[in-house]
Amino acid sequence: MLAPPTAELAERLTPHDLVAYFRCPHEMELEKARRGRSAAGAVGPVRTPADVVPLRHSPLLAPPLGQARVLEGRIDFSEKDRLIYLDEGEDDLPVLFPPENVRLDARFVGGHATLFDPVLGLAGRPDMVALLRDGTPVPIEYKATHLFVGYHTAHGRLFDTVQAIAECRLVEAAFGRRPSHGIVLYGDASGSGLHEGWVEVPYDQAEEAWLKFAVHEIRSDQVRAPVPCERTCGGCEPNSEGICRYAATRYEGPFHRARFAQQPR
Repeated sequence: MLAPPTAELAERLTPHDLVAYFRCPHEMELEKARRGRSAAGAVGPVRTPADVVPLRHSPLLAPPLGQARVLEGRIDFSEKDRLIYLDEGEDDLPVLFPPENVRLDARFVGGHATLFDPVLGLAGRPDMVALLRDGTPVPIEYKATHLFVGYHTAHGRLFDTVQAIAECRLVEAAFGRRPSHGIVLYGDASGSGLHEGWVEVPYDQAEEAWLKFAVHEIRSDQVRAPVPCERTCGGCEPNSEGICRYAATRYEGPFHRARFAQQPR
């Protein structure tokens, strides 16, 4: 007797995938293709059709932002807070806890740091997870840049909010308790690593609903159209390797300049 056909596995996504899609769906598609390089160095398949029409903005709606708290200065944790998770693969993370307050969960050390949510099919690694005095776990994502004035408008890094919401979901799945918020910590690397501010991104019903919607929208998108934009394209890693045909601007570093001059658009 033949076994019943199994349902096709949902596309595995990471917080970084959501961030890339929020900026440009084609960037996310190229990132996944880069991760699927063959032994010969060729990038993996890309589903974006050759005759795709570029979009003016991402099809993914922005996450809720009304309750995000923007705080300036150095972040300090209490003597009763603990560090319970650390992505040891990340370099130059700030030291936020004294040694006596570091109690890493043994399940996620020694090469087992990836957190997974089997319900939404998300996998990823926050930079850190703090356990607050009331028992609430909080993901912390560090960004080596300064906190701009006017976070919601002029800052231009709303994709950090996307990452924080996705990491809250991963922390809830891994540690069995729902975070009240995630933290995006900013420290200007050019200014001796000073912690210039942080944003507390709430994780409530509205944020969870947005995340579920976003995951569904991304998996339903079979086009992954590009969103050419100078600010986005200028920092796009696939564009820096010359593998994007639609970039609004080309990376101008000396190593890549000659290759970009030959890249078709």
